[in-house]
Amino acid sequence: MQTTTPARNPRPNPSMRCGCPPCLKKHPRNPRPPVPIEEHAGSWEARYTDPNGKGRSKNWPTETEAINFLEETRTAMRHRTWIDPARGEISTGAWWRLWWPTQTGSEMRIEHWTQAQLRDEGMWRNHISPTFAGTKLFEMEWREIQLWVNSLHYKNGGPLAASSVTKCFQVLDRMLEDARRDRRIPFNPAEGVKLPTIEKKHPEDRRPPSYAQLWLIRQKLPEYLQGLLIVAQETGLRFQELAGLRWCRVDLEARRLHVREVLVEPRGKVKRKAYPKSDAGLRTVPLTGLAVRVLRELWADESAEGTPSLAVSELADGLREDELVFHGRNEIRRGSKVNGVGERYRAPLRRGSVRRPWTTAIEAAGIARKTVREVTVQKTDPATGRKRPVKEERTDWWPVFSDTRDAFASRLHAIGVPEVIAQEILGHERGGKVTWIYTHAAADYAGQVLAALEDGKPGARTPGAGRGRRLRMVAAA
Repeated sequence: MQTTTPARNPRPNPSMRCGCPPCLKKHPRNPRPPVPIEEHAGSWEARYTDPNGKGRSKNWPTETEAINFLEETRTAMRHRTWIDPARGEISTGAWWRLWWPTQTGSEMRIEHWTQAQLRDEGMWRNHISPTFAGTKLFEMEWREIQLWVNSLHYKNGGPLAASSVTKCFQVLDRMLEDARRDRRIPFNPAEGVKLPTIEKKHPEDRRPPSYAQLWLIRQKLPEYLQGLLIVAQETGLRFQELAGLRWCRVDLEARRLHVREVLVEPRGKVKRKAYPKSDAGLRTVPLTGLAVRVLRELWADESAEGTPSLAVSELADGLREDELVFHGRNEIRRGSKVNGVGERYRAPLRRGSVRRPWTTAIEAAGIARKTVREVTVQKTDPATGRKRPVKEERTDWWPVFSDTRDAFASRLHAIGVPEVIAQEILGHERGGKVTWIYTHAAADYAGQVLAALEDGKPGARTPGAGRGRRLRMVAAA
């Protein structure tokens, strides 16, 4: 690093207020101090050259501070730890636009984002951006971040539960940590921020609903959702996997179901996604006799109304609602009419459209438990057009639709299915390295699970299942 020039470095900046000889020579006509001084009383300019060969300078109040700065800069460049101050002067919103593509990978289209990426983008848009988008990176402070985290929690009037506050903070923390790695800031100001404690749920709220309770719920659901619940409790599929299930992926003869794609709702618009939540989600699931019977009846009903499609379409072909196994009530497609009457189509399932009848059903079945909490949300005032805080109540319900996966997992545990096979059926990542190395799933794990599920039932038929072996649970140490 070159920190010296033929001129003095650091050098005094001429000042009309100083009475040293160089300043008096520079400003002879300005009012002079009553007594001339020998030492410079103004600021000092420290000049240096950065690693790219660009000349830089910075002013300091005293010569000592300027000399210390040059020494520190020289040491940082020698150790390759020097950070260009100008790189941290961009706003946090500008850094988000640079940083977010590194998180989504090469697939920039929103339908290719994972559920976690959709959630993170929503956290930025709804909670982080309104507070920090205009703040420059080098201006981010630990105190401001801590106060922001505190304000998000619903106990302090915020809109989020403790678990959601943690997820929201993790997005900001990753942004700032990557800004440090990109040499824009010397340290991560979010380090050491305290997060709200996640409240422990009541044991009854952690326990999944029993199959008897699911039967009571099913009696109160609309007819078009009853088959959905049965297949969910008999296969353990996620809601997105059920919503995206197509007839071409259902093999009723072999009693298998192939999970190959899901439906997602980025920013409220339903889209097809090529793969489920993770690579482990790409799997084959066995179908019990009850699930097969329900699917056969559903196929017969669909055939009576119209011909359901067994075609294998591509993502570029659109939703292709006629291929979906489950769908909402028939709706009128906007902008299309046949003989003057609105054209009806099979509407894809949405979480919101299922949540309402589900809540009504669990209340009617007499098994619902609800927790009401008060939160503060930002809403637009129609009179002024500006956002203002509004308090409203939110209700947490038990059980929720996703609890059917927990009920199915408990069923697998009860009949002795090994952990590694249960992970395959449920589409979980490998739970433990030791379990995966020493306990391997058989090639036809779907057949083994089907044999266990149908064990003891009269007339049970288990095509392709291994005979003579009863599955037992093997848990990781």
